[in-house]
Amino acid sequence: MQQSFTQEDVILYIYNELDPEKRKSVELAIATNPELLTFFQESMLLVHQLGQIADEPANTVIHILNEESRSNSLEMH
Repeated sequence: MQQSFTQEDVILYIYNELDPEKRKSVELAIATNPELLTFFQESMLLVHQLGQIADEPANTVIHILNEESRSNSLEMH
């Protein structure tokens, strides 16, 4: 019996969320199904690109924001 796999299975495979037995089946499906292989390759590229995103502001941005906050601070009377 041939089992069909979805893109969701491939995503779970990429993030190592499958049990070892199903993992082997998904690997075989990726290797033999051109559509799953393409989806796997594109997903791996996106995962790599997501890892490259800078999630902290540059020092220049922090400096500008600090300057703005000092110049706009409320005066206490």
